[in-house]
Amino acid sequence: DFVRNFNSSFTAMEKFLVFGGKTGWIGIQLVEMLKAQGKDVTAAASRIENLSDVSEELDSVKPTHVLMSAGLTGRPNVDWCEFNKE
Repeated sequence: DFVRNFNSSFTAMEKFLVFGGKTGWIGIQLVEMLKAQGKDVTAAASRIENLSDVSEELDSVKPTHVLMSAGLTGRPNVDWCEFNKE
């Protein structure tokens, strides 16, 4: 009983924050998957380039788990690399 109660109380305390979960394909999939499992999940509103916004969001949400699926695009990107393999 102790182990079952401990595990269920820990699961109830889990809180997920997903960076890239508002607009990114992978992040959206993660958010949907976690919600389907009944998890407490928030798609991060802050952009990863803005350290103070990220810090404020972490302090506000107080997640037990942070998932990073956000990425930045620029040059060179994957397409450029495919055409410039040398």
